[in-house]
Amino acid sequence: MTANKSMKGLKLDFSSSPTVAQFFNSRAFVRGLMGPVGSGKSYACCAEIFRRAVQQKPSPRDGIKYTRFAIVRNTHPMLRTTTLKTWLELLPENTWGPVKYAPPITHHIKLPPRDGAAGIDMEVIFLALDDPKDTRKLLSLELTGAWVNECRELPKAVIDGLTHRVGRYPSRADGGPSWRGVIMDTNPMDDDHWYYRLSEKERPTGRFGWDFFRQPAGVIDVPLEELPEEMPEAQGYTHQAGKWWMTNPSAENLKNLPRGYYDQLLGGKNLDWIKCYAEGKYTFVQEGRPVWPEYNDAMMVADVQPEPGVPVHVGLDFGLTPAAVFAQRLPNNRWHVLHEIVTEEMGLERFCSLLKADLEARFSGYEFMIWGDPAGMQRDQIFETTAFDHLKTHGLLARPTATNAFRTRREALAIPMGRLIDGKPGFMINRNCYKLRKSLGGGYHYKRVAVGAGHERFKDSPNKNEHSHVGDAAGYCLLGSEHKIMTKSATPFMSKPTKAKVLEFDVFG
Repeated sequence: MTANKSMKGLKLDFSSSPTVAQFFNSRAFVRGLMGPVGSGKSYACCAEIFRRAVQQKPSPRDGIKYTRFAIVRNTHPMLRTTTLKTWLELLPENTWGPVKYAPPITHHIKLPPRDGAAGIDMEVIFLALDDPKDTRKLLSLELTGAWVNECRELPKAVIDGLTHRVGRYPSRADGGPSWRGVIMDTNPMDDDHWYYRLSEKERPTGRFGWDFFRQPAGVIDVPLEELPEEMPEAQGYTHQAGKWWMTNPSAENLKNLPRGYYDQLLGGKNLDWIKCYAEGKYTFVQEGRPVWPEYNDAMMVADVQPEPGVPVHVGLDFGLTPAAVFAQRLPNNRWHVLHEIVTEEMGLERFCSLLKADLEARFSGYEFMIWGDPAGMQRDQIFETTAFDHLKTHGLLARPTATNAFRTRREALAIPMGRLIDGKPGFMINRNCYKLRKSLGGGYHYKRVAVGAGHERFKDSPNKNEHSHVGDAAGYCLLGSEHKIMTKSATPFMSKPTKAKVLEFDVFG
């Protein structure tokens, strides 16, 4: 089939999707497209990749339009079952040539010049970042552009890495790229996600600026006073999760969806799921099985404040994303979580300074005990010091917990959550500890691995993500005190608390 005839078979009419049209018209270096499920986001990104290949200027050597794109997804199963499937709906193999399924998956489309139209040589490489080989491949590619499918599931570092790889193909000998850039699509995410921060608060500007586009909701929340008096279900309204909903007449891509698509979608879903996937709002949606199913945010959140005369326990999780949790164990055995420190890509030196400043500013005069991951006792290969040694140089006397076994520190939090003291839970948390609340509420979770025979199966170890570090810090915080109760024996690390002040001593003495 000729190039012109092939292109006529493509469905590239987005006239009923004004947000997609704006997305196409933007000249921003990085573009994001967010919307509910069914809004045509992924299909639009596939079309944009092909459109940029068609618009590439021909090579002065042979008149061929050369382009190379990377299409990135978080996991290989999702890449094959969703991303690649959408791509082949637009550019099927029986028309555009076979896909090479040996990793990395590649669709190399070649159309010869014909009837005055330039030929096309478009190479599309599909990469899943749960595969180390694909990750290494991504770091070495020379690309025209890239598409990150469902970008909320990937760290911003992936986007940053791609911005260094695009605009490198074709070479100057073939005319160089007519366009370069990174496009992203996504369902909504939490309001502490990097995408939310960049789209709503800190949008990059300048010559290589970023632009973000948000599609209309798929459904609308209908107030009770606006409902018909009789049989609302028969008139297109759906009741789910305690609210009434109707399909948004301004929703994009409706003409390509089955009749009643969103009504069907809502069945059996909770409110957070509906707000995220159907209404298209920034919302935290629990994935997998929570590490702490005992946690109840509605019951365990309060404006708790430091209690005078009660020692402050501090739990630390080390690594490249160190975190700290501050809490008190009251005389009645109730735990009050007071404060959190959550960082990104911060070295131990800066983290120690931040920790010391918070202790002095928030808990001046309080006795305190600092607990950390026993793995912090390992010596650095270059500086030959441990994390605990480094804390000591800042005047912070920290102790390792008796163990870093995950199940033990999980139980250290679960035990007080299961207590009832004077009619209230034995675990309370300050409402300003947003990161920890999200971690406890399911951000820190076990990934689902299979569904069958009416049962779900999950991984044995929890998923390490942006929510896990503060959750681990909370585990170490409570474990330092709770371990002797859990084991019915005292730990060798319990000693007299120290005052929250900088210790005066000679580091080299």
